[in-house]
Amino acid sequence: MIILGVFGAAFGSFACCQAWRIYKHDKSARSHCMNCSYKLKWYDNIPVLSWLMLGGKCRKCRKPIGAAEILSELGLAVAFVLSFVLWPHHQQLVELCGFEIAKFALFLIQLVLFAILFVYDAKWKEMPVPILIASCVLGVAFWVVNFIKIIVLFGFDQMTLIQLAGAMLILPGFYYFMYKASKEKWVGSGDAILCVPLAMMLGNFWLAMFCLFLSNMIGSVIMLPVTIAKKEKHAMIPFGPFLILGFLVVYYFQVLFLNFINGF
Repeated sequence: MIILGVFGAAFGSFACCQAWRIYKHDKSARSHCMNCSYKLKWYDNIPVLSWLMLGGKCRKCRKPIGAAEILSELGLAVAFVLSFVLWPHHQQLVELCGFEIAKFALFLIQLVLFAILFVYDAKWKEMPVPILIASCVLGVAFWVVNFIKIIVLFGFDQMTLIQLAGAMLILPGFYYFMYKASKEKWVGSGDAILCVPLAMMLGNFWLAMFCLFLSNMIGSVIMLPVTIAKKEKHAMIPFGPFLILGFLVVYYFQVLFLNFINGF
């Protein structure tokens, strides 16, 4: 868990940096201050610690770096650790089941892409298409590995395909409809694309339904007071972060959600 936390913090720093680079079309070889172009030394790039030691400011010009950097580092560190602790098939993972190791590795890589999308959408209210496409590819790979595992252990089950179709209908299908019906006034096309890997990784109609519900609930709880305080009736709301948060809650606790449904 310590190793995962360290790697998570490092990749959180990487994710935030990439979000800025993509937005600024920055192809420079080394990280630098966005204000004075000071090229960061290795000791300026230690996740969490460097930010704290510098007081969240550039070493040279002393302009604030911003909170997104340390939040992405801490957030991804926590997400990496929770992914191991709350992994739905935890016993198979610690017993080094090949399929679970492959799924876990793909999941962690996906978290890095989600972190980039989270930061980008939260700051600029849009999501970069290349990262969305890469996330979709990883989502498909994750589902394929899980599908092969099911076939190997239990044989072919067409219900797996039906459940996937249901998940795709509920998440990307619903958001694509909202995007088209509102002509991008309610949700953006990026939200619909982001829902593709979410649905692929959940792979279940009911889990997708819970994800849809939780994402909207989290978004309402967080953004409604902000919107009221700012008195903005038509404020643009970055919904990608809420979709990601809702997905993580449902994925980590999917056994509880499915047991709840089976109870009926």
